[in-house]
Amino acid sequence: MNTTTLNRISSDEFKAAMRKLTASVTLVTTNGANGKDGLTATAVTSLSDTPPSLIVCVNKSSSAHQKIIDNKVFNVHILSEEQEQLSNCFAGFTGKHGEDKFAEGNWQIDESSIKLEGALVNMECELSEYHDGFTHHIFIGEIRKVEIGQSTKPLLYGEGKYTSTK
Repeated sequence: MNTTTLNRISSDEFKAAMRKLTASVTLVTTNGANGKDGLTATAVTSLSDTPPSLIVCVNKSSSAHQKIIDNKVFNVHILSEEQEQLSNCFAGFTGKHGEDKFAEGNWQIDESSIKLEGALVNMECELSEYHDGFTHHIFIGEIRKVEIGQSTKPLLYGEGKYTSTK
């Protein structure tokens, strides 16, 4: 039997490679009986259109991580190019934590959903399952509601900086 062993790359090599992958910037938020929180994420992708669903990868050390599991719902907001400061806030660069992050931006919040004004897209998701992914959990969310905003230019992140379509 032939077996192939691959060498492992370092974390720094991996990060350098992934910096080449420019991606849309999103906020992933949650609200429910277990509290409100959110984070900035680029590790968001579609899974299926039947049922409409997303994959979101969230670091287990994120303050929002356990709240997403406990609330069993999350929202994905695709940011517009005007929302860079909001991305920085939810990425932890402004010193705001937990619910305090929601002082930035214009939000419509009810018992389980959160809508961000000015986002390209707002999607409400029900957490259907999650899986271990080393330092992260891979959340699978079934989309229950989608709202397309008026903005047309996404906020992008690549090569360690924000950019937009030209």
